[in-house]
Amino acid sequence: MYTAAQRSGVRDGLIADARADVRITAAALVGSAAAGREDQWSDIDLAVRLAGDVEPAEIADDWTARMYADYGAVHHLDI
Repeated sequence: MYTAAQRSGVRDGLIADARADVRITAAALVGSAAAGREDQWSDIDLAVRLAGDVEPAEIADDWTARMYADYGAVHHLDI
């Protein structure tokens, strides 16, 4: 469980990571953050658009590993 400040830091880190990944052409916050309704139980919902010449599974694998290594993820769902 993150505090609101920790969640904000993780979100900022993910956005910076998306900007630095040339395989990602766009990103958007969705869910409660996009609606301005975050509360203490909110998670981070980030949708990304991938470049057309990349394999989605490769990016998902890379980002999943990053979530566990850099952000202490304990479970995930890739859609």
